[in-house]
Amino acid sequence: MKQENLESDALMQQQLLKLDLNLIRVFCCVCDYQSITLAAEHLALTQSSVSNAINRFKAVVGVELFIRQGRGIALTAIGQHLHRQLSLPLIEIEQCINSVKAFDPSLSKRIFHVSANESIIDLIEADIEKSLTDKGVEIIFTEAILDEGNLYQALKNQQIDLALDIVAPTEASFTSKQIATEKLVCVARAEHPQFKHGIDEVSYFAAKHLFYRLHRHNQRVAEMISTDHLPERDMYGEKSSLLTMLSGVSKSDAICIAPYTYAKNYQSIFNLILMDLPFESQVISIYSIWPTRNHQDPAIKWLRELVESAMEKVYLTNN
Repeated sequence: MKQENLESDALMQQQLLKLDLNLIRVFCCVCDYQSITLAAEHLALTQSSVSNAINRFKAVVGVELFIRQGRGIALTAIGQHLHRQLSLPLIEIEQCINSVKAFDPSLSKRIFHVSANESIIDLIEADIEKSLTDKGVEIIFTEAILDEGNLYQALKNQQIDLALDIVAPTEASFTSKQIATEKLVCVARAEHPQFKHGIDEVSYFAAKHLFYRLHRHNQRVAEMISTDHLPERDMYGEKSSLLTMLSGVSKSDAICIAPYTYAKNYQSIFNLILMDLPFESQVISIYSIWPTRNHQDPAIKWLRELVESAMEKVYLTNN
């Protein structure tokens, strides 16, 4: 029995010495996508090549890595363990390689995609566009992906290069940086008969409210920032756009909650008054988020710094 164990250990050592490290990359990619098909598309390989790589890697470790689950696949317990242990070193290797790549925005024809909330896009897009006049690159802003799972999947799939969001990721495969803070204010039309001298808690909850259709963790914005439980408010309507919400408030006796910096930009256009909220509230943090594997990528670093500079300019000017 001892001899058999020795022979088995020797065979394993031989397999490890011959291990193609690309198998780890394929394995981690299949883990990320939970799909042979999607991993093959991401890696620009055929499905059979990916399946073959997974089978070769399974032969090296000597255990099952995936099981069938419905029409897809799921990791076994050992597969999950290997993914946790191998994904971070793989990211570090990719970062090391990316860190020596050269990037010149004047010569590059790269198109970057950035996901952000409507208000942030409105505040920084023109400044970003101005800074690109002598550059070869293009930056396309897309309205925020509200579902966190879909947002992180889009970053993994490289459908977007950078996301600006109000919730920092907890997964090690993503890195974030707080680049701004924003307070929310109560907004009413300037000629509103009740709020010429400000607003208190009683009049706030007695008023009609226009809501912004932004749901995170099944909460509205007011519930997200309030330090206490808020009573129900009388709904006047609900808007999917901050701009149409401010426009709606300007034409009615309804009030709303809006980001201060954004609302200030439209205060004179819509003839609005901005008032401090009549209840204890927290500021909202705004984070830039990117895949950790791209942390040292010069192109992504350039993009992050450009966006961060534009955000700093806006929020320093308006606060």
